Amino acid sequence: MSTFPKLFVTDLDGTALGGGYRPYSRIPDRFAAFLDRLAERGCGWATCTTWELSAQLNLLYASPVKTPPSYVIGGSGLYLAVWRDGELVKLQPYTGTMEARLAEVVRAELHPLMRDVASRFDPVLTGFNGYWYSMTVQDVDVERMLDYIGEQAARYEGLRIERLAEEKRFYAHPAFLRKGTPVKELLRLTGLTPAELVVAGDELMDLSMMEPDVAIHAVSPVNAHPEVRARVERMGGFVGEAPCSDGVIEAFRRLADAQGWGVI
Repeated sequence: MSTFPKLFVTDLDGTALGGGYRPYSRIPDRFAAFLDRLAERGCGWATCTTWELSAQLNLLYASPVKTPPSYVIGGSGLYLAVWRDGELVKLQPYTGTMEARLAEVVRAELHPLMRDVASRFDPVLTGFNGYWYSMTVQDVDVERMLDYIGEQAARYEGLRIERLAEEKRFYAHPAFLRKGTPVKELLRLTGLTPAELVVAGDELMDLSMMEPDVAIHAVSPVNAHPEVRARVERMGGFVGEAPCSDGVIEAFRRLADAQGWGVI
């Protein structure tokens, strides 16, 4: 038997959000009630997502959860913020250090990559939020684009570049942006141990939150990537049979039962 966790950290897309609930940019009622029950047991909650802070602030205002988040993480680890008087305030020096590091990687590697591929391929769709770049190309160019990006990846050691053949696109972002980094910073700030955290995620980006020096306990919904489900199970966690937030709630309850935490 272990002690009840002190902090629950959840991804948004495909984890807390999704599963057919509408509107999408609102925490579902059932998941909001779950977060409030955790708070009643002394367990705070935090987000850790690719979303910008402004979008998360709107999400919080639109959602029925009564307990404000202990922390809000955005930009895949770029921003670490707290809720103060209805606003999200970036924590320093963490966020300032990350933003300075980002500026250098974008200048030295990401912008050159963007200029290069834009000169070679006609895009169907592009996206760039300042640090995350994505390009979708025409059918006739998919194979050539994927081959070229694969060849160029070694040139950009500071970037993580992923090729998605089925989606006819690739994306690139600074490799140092990892969700586990701000969660480790939370451990330092709060004095919590990995055994006092439970993390929830569904995508490969969430794996860095599930490393042993970050969190001991993890859960995921059924729609999670196979590597995420396998990691959760190796950690002794559980994969819910339902998608998204419903699966997370189910998995957490199974974890609570296995750990002797009582009914949630």
